[in-house]
Amino acid sequence: MTLLGALAIALTLCGVALRRPTLPAAALGFGAGVPASAGLAVGPATLSVFVVVAAVVGCTPAPRRGARLQDPAVSLLVTFVCWALVVTAIGPWTFAGIAVLTPGKGIDAQVHAPSALQYSIGNASQVAYLLASVVAARFLWRTGTAPIALLVAAWTGSGLSAARGLLRTAGLDRTAWLFDTLPVDYSGVGDARLRGVFAEPSELAAFSLAIVAFAAVGTARADDAQTRITSGTLFTVAAGNLLASASGTAVAAGCIVAVALGGSFVARFVASGGRHAGAFTVAFLTIAFASVASGTQIVDSIMQIVEEKVGSQSFDSRTAADELGYRVLLETRGMGAGLGSDRSSSFLVTLFATTGVVGVMTFGAATLTLLFRSARTVAATPVAAALLGLLVAKAVSAPDLATPLLWVLIATGIHFAARREGTGLAGPEDDSALIHQKYNMYSAGNGFRA
Repeated sequence: MTLLGALAIALTLCGVALRRPTLPAAALGFGAGVPASAGLAVGPATLSVFVVVAAVVGCTPAPRRGARLQDPAVSLLVTFVCWALVVTAIGPWTFAGIAVLTPGKGIDAQVHAPSALQYSIGNASQVAYLLASVVAARFLWRTGTAPIALLVAAWTGSGLSAARGLLRTAGLDRTAWLFDTLPVDYSGVGDARLRGVFAEPSELAAFSLAIVAFAAVGTARADDAQTRITSGTLFTVAAGNLLASASGTAVAAGCIVAVALGGSFVARFVASGGRHAGAFTVAFLTIAFASVASGTQIVDSIMQIVEEKVGSQSFDSRTAADELGYRVLLETRGMGAGLGSDRSSSFLVTLFATTGVVGVMTFGAATLTLLFRSARTVAATPVAAALLGLLVAKAVSAPDLATPLLWVLIATGIHFAARREGTGLAGPEDDSALIHQKYNMYSAGNGFRA
């Protein structure tokens, strides 16, 4: 067991013993903030902190039931998981031998010599990761602690990545033994881009883009100076990480999310009849001043990233990987090859190749349902922005289905849907009311109004 895993498990067990679900939720949030760090290593088997905490939570007594949650997103997610399990069980046998990109062997090494589809340890591991993510999400929305996990994840991933970047700049980064403990390929020592506590810069970019969207909407909705400062600080740290990652994911997905958020802010400003005009004016002047002060540096940096990415070996390999993923979809007649059977470059293509048309439709319907329902609820608007940002970033890169932040955001969206409809699932022993009371000073600025 690693140091991070021991600390997270200790926090979880204390929460179980004291019947305080906020503590396991904080441990899950911490695990979501350090997704590339191991929590438990037994021989060749290594599990991330998030998966280890989810396993502990899954083995503990469930909270008492309240009213049953009739949420269409939950039903769609259950359908998706069941379909994914069925496809994974029969896909490698039904379509054995077709060309796939096996996870763990690298894209660059396989695009010219793909592997043959067969049952592998990757199938079992991806199923385990998905089930652990579902268990964690279920715990978070049933106990009403999903917002706690999201806040902890946001500050953990952003803060530790920024701190590690500063240590690296000063030549004092000696934290690899603590954070780089999974059997994955971490970006090379010679890579000047920031990856923080993630495996590679693109993963940091995807995480940071979601947090930037979350904090930006939270800052815009802040009702007092303290919450603006808190959420504004989170925005600044996450935005700094996003820029320092110098990733193609940051450029492509960031532009899309910036346009979407900008249009949303303008539309809401007009619809509200000019409410918060002062805040919008300050924000506009701040952006304008930063643009003038930076001159062409930001544009030049973006253009340099684009020029280095387009035509590079990495770009060609990722394009070829996505093309092969669509070929897997066709050769499996739209059924998919099963979780862990193929790993393309983008999340959407990987989801198509592994779970097929049915999997994409059910998962897409679930996330779209959460997005639309959250966008209509003032409390959940920052969550909707973060989920949108993460999905856009994953559409460019980050193909993993079991990304911890994704499931924390899903759980938070379901949590607010339940509160809006008055069908929360927390039992009498749950202290979710106390949760909302204690962090309301910060969460009000981020849309987390009880």
